[in-house]
Amino acid sequence: MYTKRRVYSPKGPVPRVKNVIAEDLQHIGAYQELNTEEQVQAFIDPKMCVNCGKCYMTCNDAGYQAIVSDPETHLPMIQDSCSDCTLCLSVCPIIDCIKMVTRTTPYVPKQGLLQAVEPVC
Repeated sequence: MYTKRRVYSPKGPVPRVKNVIAEDLQHIGAYQELNTEEQVQAFIDPKMCVNCGKCYMTCNDAGYQAIVSDPETHLPMIQDSCSDCTLCLSVCPIIDCIKMVTRTTPYVPKQGLLQAVEPVC
């Protein structure tokens, strides 16, 4: 049996791509204009978190493994190794559940282990 398909139309005007880009141009600038002194890290609001695990998986796979699960609540917790890459923020399905807040301790990047190789020359 064939049923008529509903057609939905937008309630207001659909924005054009060039207008959307023009609105965000104020947020685009040169690298030299960035504030490199301010250090931030992720903060996960435990009341908003639905425990989907996306932030944990993303940080574990592509970040610095800075998110661990609380052994009792199984909610994600941020460790000091957070490098403020914002990957967790970008994959979180709950708006404003993860926020970037000012760090309380300075960030020390993981540089790997020093090689124990004698110089040849």
